[in-house]
Amino acid sequence: MNLYTVWVLICSCMICFMQAGFTCYEAGLIKTKNIIAVAIENLITLMISAIMFFLFGYAIMFGTAENIAFSSIGTINDYAFALMQLMYATICITIFGGAMSERTRTNALLAGAAISSVLIYPVFGRWVWNSEGWLNTLGFMDFAGGSVVHLSGGLIALAGIISVGKRKDSDSGKSNVPFAVLGVFILWFGWMAFAGGSCPAFTERVPVTLLNTTIAAAFGMAGSLSLRFLFKKRGQFLISIFDGILGGLAAITACSYYVKPCSAAVIAFTAGAVAMICHYLLKHLDIDDAVDAVPVHLAGGITGLVLLPFFAEQQFIVTSSRIAQLGIQCIGISVNIVWTFGLSLLMFQIIKRTIGLRESTEAEEKGLNITEFEDIYSWEHFMEKSEYQEQIYKKNKLLRKQARLITVTEEQEKNRIRQELHDGVGQSLAALKLILGMAKNNPDNPDLVENAIAMTDDSIKEMRAILNNLNPPKLEEGLEKAIEALCISFSAIDGVTCTMESSCEIPPYDETHALNIFRVIQEACSNAVKHGDAENICVSIKESGSGCIFEISDDGKGFHVSEKKFGMGIPSMTDRMRMLGGDFSIYSTVGEGTRVVAEVPYGEQ
Repeated sequence: MNLYTVWVLICSCMICFMQAGFTCYEAGLIKTKNIIAVAIENLITLMISAIMFFLFGYAIMFGTAENIAFSSIGTINDYAFALMQLMYATICITIFGGAMSERTRTNALLAGAAISSVLIYPVFGRWVWNSEGWLNTLGFMDFAGGSVVHLSGGLIALAGIISVGKRKDSDSGKSNVPFAVLGVFILWFGWMAFAGGSCPAFTERVPVTLLNTTIAAAFGMAGSLSLRFLFKKRGQFLISIFDGILGGLAAITACSYYVKPCSAAVIAFTAGAVAMICHYLLKHLDIDDAVDAVPVHLAGGITGLVLLPFFAEQQFIVTSSRIAQLGIQCIGISVNIVWTFGLSLLMFQIIKRTIGLRESTEAEEKGLNITEFEDIYSWEHFMEKSEYQEQIYKKNKLLRKQARLITVTEEQEKNRIRQELHDGVGQSLAALKLILGMAKNNPDNPDLVENAIAMTDDSIKEMRAILNNLNPPKLEEGLEKAIEALCISFSAIDGVTCTMESSCEIPPYDETHALNIFRVIQEACSNAVKHGDAENICVSIKESGSGCIFEISDDGKGFHVSEKKFGMGIPSMTDRMRMLGGDFSIYSTVGEGTRVVAEVPYGEQ
């Protein structure tokens, strides 16, 4: 076994380890409730793509599968080459699964992986890398898979995310950034094998290729961060780093063997910036790529393929000029887009209409860990989180309701005080002013002076009553005590008897609810005395299914409710009850009295 074969085998193993990098990277960018699904899907996708490419894809791509899959015929170099190509194929197929994460059915991803491994990837690969391929013959240059692996993977991913649609909550609940960083480091390490293993011989170009790859990662990151700084973009700092590194690596894949290190730096710096432009474009178009596979592999791959003719050393240019080489590169890119994207879009649409492409809304909400793989820990976490969120939602809803209630109650109290000052103190003071004016003109009339003094006393009493009524008596001791005190105060009026009857225990309404209930009862009793000329008032308290029923009945003169000829009292009571979420009714018969019924719920109802 020669040194070159050993090198290819080592590189193949390193490329296989890139699958761990993809898994870490994807798991670090998606939500915790889906990381198990992503990890298992990557393993199963690797199995499907390896089997299908081993049995069918390699034969289509190179026409020598009979020497690899079905017999022991073949040299050691043949097997090493086949292993390398198998690893390339699995990397390409892994790309689109990450982009479609968190909302795609596992069966749909596996079906896509099988079809891509047998048809989409190997056919285009044959055109580029097979010695008889027409793009190869035409002079299309792709050293290590900038088009065959990365552009193809990015195009399949783009078709997939367009077909499956946007995630329900794509911008929340990110999982583990250090895990994603670990994935980037693994991919950076594996990418050197990706390029180095493609060298045709173990010569001085191998270290140049590895150096170019490493330089590309660093300058790609610099390019993406520079563009972000230039356009003063806020947020998503980490994704700028990730897209820059991986976009630079994807760009150098096609030309790492052909360029000098300084050229690799320029190519990768440009690719990092282009990757970020593509990222912002997808955001603008509302296309949801879970791991930015399209900006990295599609945009990065195209950038490297287009810049290759301008920076490749002259000895590697296979056409008559660099402009001619650019034309050939554009033809290869166009063919890749038409074949890979077109066929992938058709594939996903067929999957969508047959076995189904997207998970249900319920499954997406629970997470694919649960719905696809029945992970017990994720079930427990989901149940705990769901119950907690439901409690928070209810408490927030109740808090908003209480805040509105307090605000409106304050306004009601202001209106009540304003009305009492106008109807009571205001009228008394107006009459007092009139009497004082008469007394001024008739200083010898003692009756006018006595009347003025009496009206002054009445005004003072009225003002004291209003001030005392700002804090209803006994309300701090409970609503029932406050109603009892209210009945006693009305019974103190000459010719009025006010009683309370209670057949249940009043629930512990909060302070705002209790104040509004008290005001309704107070207003009803006041109306019975002032406007109904009632002599007997009864406040009864009964239990209802959701709270209490407060009924105020009197033997006053009554009125026609349908005519709605009443003052501010009844509308005020109606507004208060509406705030409390209760029912309010008035029943009145002329000559027989009035009955006010207020049913107030208790608790979150």
